[in-house]
Amino acid sequence: MPKIGRNAQCPCGSGRKYKDCCLDVVDWKALLNQPPSVHVRRFTVRGKNLRFMEVLGQALQLDSIEQPARFADFKYAFTPEAVRQIYTAIPEIWPDAADYQRCVTAERPSVSALFTGTYTPEAVIRAVTRHSLYSERIFLVDPFAYAPRIRPEFNPVIHPEQHRANAVRNTFLWWSLAPWILAGIVCFIRTPGDFNAAIEREVLDIQRDKIEETDQLRSAIEKQTKEEMDRVGPFDRDMGEHFFLSHSNEDLLAMMKDDPGENPFSSDVEFLRYIQSRREEHPYYVERLPGQNKEFLLHTSGASYEMAKRICSIGDFHIVTDYRSRWLELEFDYAFVKDNLRNWGPFAKAFQSAPLRILDKVPLESALELREQRRLESLRLFLRKVWKTSREAESFAEENAINLAAELDEKIREADIEFKKIDQQLIKWVGAAGAAGATLFTAGIADFVPAASAAITGAAAALARSTWQHRSFKTQFPAGFFLGVRKEI
Repeated sequence: MPKIGRNAQCPCGSGRKYKDCCLDVVDWKALLNQPPSVHVRRFTVRGKNLRFMEVLGQALQLDSIEQPARFADFKYAFTPEAVRQIYTAIPEIWPDAADYQRCVTAERPSVSALFTGTYTPEAVIRAVTRHSLYSERIFLVDPFAYAPRIRPEFNPVIHPEQHRANAVRNTFLWWSLAPWILAGIVCFIRTPGDFNAAIEREVLDIQRDKIEETDQLRSAIEKQTKEEMDRVGPFDRDMGEHFFLSHSNEDLLAMMKDDPGENPFSSDVEFLRYIQSRREEHPYYVERLPGQNKEFLLHTSGASYEMAKRICSIGDFHIVTDYRSRWLELEFDYAFVKDNLRNWGPFAKAFQSAPLRILDKVPLESALELREQRRLESLRLFLRKVWKTSREAESFAEENAINLAAELDEKIREADIEFKKIDQQLIKWVGAAGAAGATLFTAGIADFVPAASAAITGAAAALARSTWQHRSFKTQFPAGFFLGVRKEI
């Protein structure tokens, strides 16, 4: 049977050493001789994510699961067979509700967030970088559809050629988050509705009734929808441009000739060459295959509020979103929610919207440093204190985001001033001691050698004191963390 070293990473995918994780709990030596369908029932959420990333790499015949330098260069590797292989693997990795419950429940002893909202890499990464400053993990609902729940005529396993664009776009999101997934900070999960059609129907009914009965919520959704549609266009690098480029060359030529503006192209050939270059550069546009006359393009926000609430109740997560309508739903529901969803909801809303650019630039290295140095809890407590100082009486007031940003910015400035004082004091001490030592040695008077030695010793003491102050600075001024972030970005 295969051997597993005590200090090797645990096969469950937790990222911890085997001796600190499954040793004496799970007999992995025996399990590794069993089929993969047995392994997945012992995987953690991170373990399932790592397994799926392996599937992506194998299906696309890649040498590594790291994000490629230019995604468009290999999007044509998404052949129908590759797409079928990807979608077939999902229910193998997430087989049923019992296994899902086991995985997500295991995440409960932590402060973790579930993101639901705009599912573009830019929006997701913005949420991840911000909320990783106080959350152990950020969970997202996997945008890949769960094939067992889809009717045959729309099913990606049966008709993979019609889901190539979906597979490209969803893989692009996975690849964009790959470093955060490998670090164990970001995890993709499923929804309870994937395993139970009754839950899906119940959630849809609740959402529909709520929108119909609540004018404020319906108005917020309509406004949000209009804002989204206003951003759609032939140059948006997303849905609008995909729709535009999906027209036939003949239709595009006709559209160009009907345009009343000046034609910037010298010939039809030049225009079509330009269109082809845009098709190649688009993040998920793929040419239709011979005989293919339809294509499905699915858009998601991860999960509706009601479905997200059910996920949060299993894993004790709190919701993070960039949709105002979702915050509104939480505000209406606030009296009935509990645990982390209640404890962190108002702060998460303010933190998501706080107009402080440094929060959008937190690199993975800084997030990892917080965890490796066991400073995540202290920064979390610091942010809570800042929140208590800055928030309005109304927990979900829009002003909270502005107040939180202003208070946090002030704390960062205070930390910066204090840090500079330490450096200036070090320069003063070392400079004075060094000058005294140089003068005494230059004089060449033997009686002054002990004094010179004392001067050098004083410089060493100053350096030691400064080192201690720099170390204690992180404890006394938690906002100093952002000074390091500012240097890295």
